[in-house]
Amino acid sequence: MSRASEVAFDIHQRRRVVVDVILLLVRNGRILLRERANTGYGDGAYEPPTGQLADRETIVETAVRVASAEAGVVISAGNVSLAHVMQDVSGSGRIAFFLTVSGWAGECISPDARWFDLDQLPTNMLDRSRVALRNYADGMRFSTYPAFGPAGLGESELLGAASAPWQGAFSA
Repeated sequence: MSRASEVAFDIHQRRRVVVDVILLLVRNGRILLRERANTGYGDGAYEPPTGQLADRETIVETAVRVASAEAGVVISAGNVSLAHVMQDVSGSGRIAFFLTVSGWAGECISPDARWFDLDQLPTNMLDRSRVALRNYADGMRFSTYPAFGPAGLGESELLGAASAPWQGAFSA
């Protein structure tokens, strides 16, 4: 096998992952969640407004697009901050960037979106979103889903002290 064909083979074997951009729109202790429908995965479950990174698009550009398309609000790139990164290894591989938004224009009028108290999230919420929100509230900036840790350690030992209140994690 020639060196050129070895390089070509290596390139095709590289792992490709889907990059999700997930917006945490929080106001007055409440978070905006959308009910999934007609996706083939998790339909009927709630999650924050979400979109996939498009070719040649930055994560912040994706956030601006998702805010408009999924939540019906306008955000400024300067109001977007990184909250949490989650590597989802439960399927073929995903990296999710959870982003907070410090302000936006407009009101969400989507019929599939609702505001939920941060301490009373719906029971029918996508598990990875629930886990990421909990991890973010606990001060974790990176996690793997499903969570893996050293044998014999439970979640409390892995995370350390008791979790912080939701509102404290989301306040500026």
